[in-house]
Amino acid sequence: MKRRHLLGAAAAGLAMSAWPSFIQEAFGGKGDASSGGTAAKTRSKASVAVQRAKQARRPLLVFVIPADDSQKYDRGRAFGELLNHGTDKDLAPLSDVEVVCATMSDLKKVVPGAGEGDPLMVLVRTDGASLAATQLDAALPDDPSMGSMPWDELEKATERTIQSRIDALGMLLRKELGADSRKLEARAASVRARMVRQPPSGARWARASGCGTTIEGEENRGPRVACGMGHVPEKSGRFLYFFTNEWT
Repeated sequence: MKRRHLLGAAAAGLAMSAWPSFIQEAFGGKGDASSGGTAAKTRSKASVAVQRAKQARRPLLVFVIPADDSQKYDRGRAFGELLNHGTDKDLAPLSDVEVVCATMSDLKKVVPGAGEGDPLMVLVRTDGASLAATQLDAALPDDPSMGSMPWDELEKATERTIQSRIDALGMLLRKELGADSRKLEARAASVRARMVRQPPSGARWARASGCGTTIEGEENRGPRVACGMGHVPEKSGRFLYFFTNEWT
């Protein structure tokens, strides 16, 4: 069985109605896309992000939050691996854009031409008379299945897979945002200050371990999922938490 399936199942939850209220809230039990609660706040964030990008005369890059809860952990994990462990070359392109996390349904209320599906990202050009959107997507490899090989080999294979995801996202950013090699260190440092120390708008940073998930800033509430998820590789431990959209 794959670790991501264990995490995804725990995150989606099959018995949310029996959970304490703060856990229901954390995993999307309140304010879904059809209600006026958190969805309205997310729409506001998308709108505010577009206005912020216009004022800064910069494009807006949207990290897309999948509509399917079972895909949210994988997506947030991939972005976390990139932001926390990407090289200066990988991160520097992000210095030239504003960034927000949003679902496609919420983004399309502000940018109707954002397209269909749940791509990894959407780039919104804000310098024209109308907003122009381009979807950015790539195939990201899954972790190898537990039990498919001896443990020491599995750890090495998983590390290679994680690096492949980082490389794929870095290549996608350079292809679509530009691969300017000037001042790489300074530009990457600005990205880390803006999006690693604090999360991008629309998400929170969280940490996964074998005993559950802790949202940064809410450590006093304890793990969000009971023990039993299994080993989490170090580079995958800190991820963008997409299960609720209340974040600033």
